[in-house]
Amino acid sequence: MTTALPAPDTTEQVEAVCHAARVHREYGEQHSTLHPDVWQALRRSPIPKASLPAHCGGLEWDVPRIVDVVRTLALADPSAGWAGAIHAPAGAFTARLDEDAAHTVCATSDGLPPLIAGSSLPAGTAEVGNGTVRLCGRWPLVTSAPHMTVAALAAPCPKDGETRWWFVPRSALTVAEDWNAVGLRGSASCSVACDARVPAEHSVRLTDPARLDAPLYRFPLYALMASCIAAVAHATAQRAIDAFEEMAQTTRPRHASASLAHLEPTQETYAQASAQISAAAAFADTALTSAWSHAVRGTVPGSERARLRAACSHLTQTSATVCRELFEAAGTAAIHRSHPLEGCWRDATVAARHALVAARGHQLAGAQMLTGTAAKDL
Repeated sequence: MTTALPAPDTTEQVEAVCHAARVHREYGEQHSTLHPDVWQALRRSPIPKASLPAHCGGLEWDVPRIVDVVRTLALADPSAGWAGAIHAPAGAFTARLDEDAAHTVCATSDGLPPLIAGSSLPAGTAEVGNGTVRLCGRWPLVTSAPHMTVAALAAPCPKDGETRWWFVPRSALTVAEDWNAVGLRGSASCSVACDARVPAEHSVRLTDPARLDAPLYRFPLYALMASCIAAVAHATAQRAIDAFEEMAQTTRPRHASASLAHLEPTQETYAQASAQISAAAAFADTALTSAWSHAVRGTVPGSERARLRAACSHLTQTSATVCRELFEAAGTAAIHRSHPLEGCWRDATVAARHALVAARGHQLAGAQMLTGTAAKDL
């Protein structure tokens, strides 16, 4: 992917997050949250500001740069990359708010940019009254829930029944530290509960056009989020390929006369895995570049959206397949928690379950390709 290089200070800040993530990966595995040093580095990095509007102190990065930075972070640690994949595009939500409302939502007590998380499951209820909305419910899988500053929580709008995302400050939420998944363990994707009143204007429909006219905000928001998730999956598969290549040089199966690297079945599996992930990544890169060029010029057509969503789903599912096949090909050498392949297999499996890149992503793309019908969340 060809993108303009970030400014030196931005590069250093991103590398600081990556360094902390590499050093403390095991902490996330053990405690179901990233190490405090990683959270601090992430919060102080440009990542939470990547898609935030400039009038809120944001950077309004190009989409390819956002995706590339997420992938770089995920190469250091997929759990940290997953946090980046949520927080980097989340700032674009606020581009659909009135400017004054956006400033209020993004305000923080420490002067740092907001850390926005959320849940797309419309698990709550919203009752309108006197210019405010009483939002009640319990939402699962809110990444970085203990550390976020504001959550965007989905609930049906009382007026029309359509799903809106309501911005709720962390102080109005109760976090249940119940994240105990098999993979991406450091992402702290906990459940949150809410029973609070929020201003009615502090809500958006993600399918509505942004109030700001810039290439970043003309780019399909769901496709941006799917691209970031696919970037985490891609990085995880690359970690698996690198780990497998290293261990194949020295690991010799029982009753074998040579290391794994010299066994024909291993060679075939490795070559197939490398080709599969390279091809899927190339498709995703081409689709992203094309969609972004359309956003720069104006509107991203439905055919481009469908192609990109299909590519994101394909890359994520291929990454999970590659990690599983390499894990199996490694035999008993990879069953220990200390082996990188075991973690890659678990992380990729969990990433592939996200709705944006699972069956729904393929279905939306296929519907547009076959019938010309583009759903709002394509």
